[in-house]
Amino acid sequence: MRKKIITSILAASVIGATAIAGTSLIQASGDNVADSKYTSNETLPANLKYDSDHPDEIHVKDHGVFVKVDSNKIDYNKEEVVNDVQKVTDDTSVIVAYDATYIKQSDWK
Repeated sequence: MRKKIITSILAASVIGATAIAGTSLIQASGDNVADSKYTSNETLPANLKYDSDHPDEIHVKDHGVFVKVDSNKIDYNKEEVVNDVQKVTDDTSVIVAYDATYIKQSDWK
């Protein structure tokens, strides 16, 4: 009778230890799933590629092309100024956004 109890306790201990060890291994292998240094060799979409080639310009569809300028050279009293690219209209001459000043260079083509 005493051998049965010792054998049962030993079997339960082995099963419990195996379950705990298996869980620890699963959690350890799950930490390395995402690699933060992954880089893609895919090309940029056309609209992002165009914008990345012209970082000093803002192209607003149907309203024009705005070029980055020195803000000290602009007379703000005579110009329509917006501080958000989404608020640009046909009459807008100056955009103050992205920590820079942009003046209208040409109409949208």
